[in-house]
Formats: sequence, C-alpha cells, structure tokens
Amino acid sequence: MHNGGRLPRLVLIADGFTQPGLDQRIVQSVRYGVEWIILRDHAAKSDIIALSARILVERMRAINRSVRLSLNGPEDMARELGIGWHRTSKEPFANRTQSGGFSLEGRSTHNISEVENARREGLDYVLYGHVFETNSHRGEPPRGLVGLKQAVDAAGSMPVIAIGGISPERVRMCREVGAYGAAVLSGLMQAPNLFQAVDAYSQSFVEPLNPE
Repeated sequence: MHNGGRLPRLVLIADGFTQPGLDQRIVQSVRYGVEWIILRDHAAKSDIIALSARILVERMRAINRSVRLSLNGPEDMARELGIGWHRTSKEPFANRTQSGGFSLEGRSTHNISEVENARREGLDYVLYGHVFETNSHRGEPPRGLVGLKQAVDAAGSMPVIAIGGISPERVRMCREVGAYGAAVLSGLMQAPNLFQAVDAYSQSFVEPLNPE
C-alpha cells in the first residue's frame, strides 16, 4: 500500500553525510523546514555510517519528531536505527513483505523496467532520474521530462520522486508531467544560503500548477 499522501514533496539526499562539517548543514536543513532526508555515503565504512547515522537521527528528531528519515545503506542498519530503507537500483527486486516491511521503503530507478518492478514490490516511492544534466552523472544522457512522464505512468499510484539537476525552477516542469516530488542534492548541500534555498524549493511546491 502506497502512502504518498503522507510523504513530503521535497527530499534532501544527504550524500557523504559522514564527512566532517556536513552534519550541521543536514541538521540545519531540518530546522529550516526539510521534512524528508535520505542519508547516503557510498565511500564510508559501515561502522562510520552506523555511528554517524545514529547521531544524526537523534539530532534531527530533536528538532522535528515527525521528520522522515531513510538510509541508503544496509537493510539491517536501517532497521536498527528505526528509520526507512532506501535501496539502490543494483539491489535485487523482491516482494516487500520479505524485507520485513519498513515504515518507509523505496528505491532508486533509472528505467521503466525498474519502476515497474518497484511497483510490483509494493514500495512506497521511487526516485527516478537523472532527469536533467547533473555533475554527478557527467557524460550520461539525462532521461528528460519525457522519460519522467513515462516513469510516472508506469508507477501507477506509487509516488515518483524526480532526481537529477532539479532546481527550484525545474520543480514545476516535473510536477506538470506528474512527479510527486523532487529529490535534491547539491541544490541544498552546496547552496550559498541554505535557508533561502529551502524556501525556494518549498515555494515551488506551494504554487498551483494551473492558477486562475
């Protein structure tokens, strides 16, 4: 059963969250109104991920008890922390009930087949991208708005979160083709003014698509 109606629209991908100095920015993003964080660090060792995630989860929940938190990492670690689990596109597909049923469970997808498989898994959401050109996928052609629209159609009632080169100005484009929300990395993690960046993204979801 999908719980898209209860999911925030803006997601911060806290990439490299174990690196010194990034913890404060992540915590501040929650203080400024970001309600969904996915913790990710593919380079860190598992013990560092576990320790850093535990500390961050406590700090973020101290600010907002209802903040949505997920770990893009080991399943057992996410379970121990009591947060959602975000799978990568490389992890095998399986029936959701076989994983124990996290309160929030999703995965990264890059093509329509992966979206369809995720829907059959009964996941709560998928990230789909990269939609626009981005430095993290330099040299790889983006899926574009056409690809995003196809992903939305394939997902059915499962929320699709657009990712990849999503600026506040591009949020509207993604919404117009049916994306439920947007996942942002550098747009927040590297923003010169984090408060203004969070506000700009938040306002892009408040504005109606078809104003009178």
